[in-house]
Amino acid sequence: MRKQIVADNIHGETGLDGPVFEPLTRQAESTHAVKYIIDTLMASDGDITLVPVGPLSNIAVAMRMQPAILPKIREIVLMGGAYGTGNFTPSAEFNIFADPEAARVVFTSGVPLVMMGLDLTNQTVCTPDVIARMERAGGPAGELFSDIMNFTLKTQFENYGLAGGPVHDATCIGYLINPDGIKTQEMYVEVDVNSGPCYGRTVCDELGVLGKPANTKVGITIDTDWFWGLVEECVRGYIKTH
Repeated sequence: MRKQIVADNIHGETGLDGPVFEPLTRQAESTHAVKYIIDTLMASDGDITLVPVGPLSNIAVAMRMQPAILPKIREIVLMGGAYGTGNFTPSAEFNIFADPEAARVVFTSGVPLVMMGLDLTNQTVCTPDVIARMERAGGPAGELFSDIMNFTLKTQFENYGLAGGPVHDATCIGYLINPDGIKTQEMYVEVDVNSGPCYGRTVCDELGVLGKPANTKVGITIDTDWFWGLVEECVRGYIKTH
């Protein structure tokens, strides 16, 4: 076991710094996440898509505890990895580096995978102009977007000297809404779990030189005009439904 890895330098002490939330109105669920995943999938007809946007620990444990869930998963669309440079180490992206062994279980599971890695998500750079656009869209969703992303821009500049911050996780939902907005390429992807400078790297065989069958659709490019239009549509849609 390794010490838990967190990214409080990026997301703050709470993991969601920036907005000020009202006090909690409900208690944490008593059922462990792994049990919930297993029970939910086993009761399904194989029509569930998992969208993990953090370390893959719970999903990997669920797969090992109950392999019968594997054919019950229609697809896993995950945010994590990179076929280029990492963001937590030179080789590794944070979500994968936090638990490479779990990621390896998922990537070798045989479940259809779609990977939104840094090479894709870094194209969704949120700038002050984008924040102003969402503020103009109005409502509590626009305010929440502004609070979160202003904090993100601050930490991105402090840590990396960047003038903007990528909106990583939303690319997964964008893909599910409209796969045509994101170009993907099928590749064989393997997670490096050997100790050393490449620990946690998602090794993506873009050219197929290993001769192994592809196990992942890897995000390559995104239509950013469509993406920000979708985000604004969601912000405005929240106003209409609340």
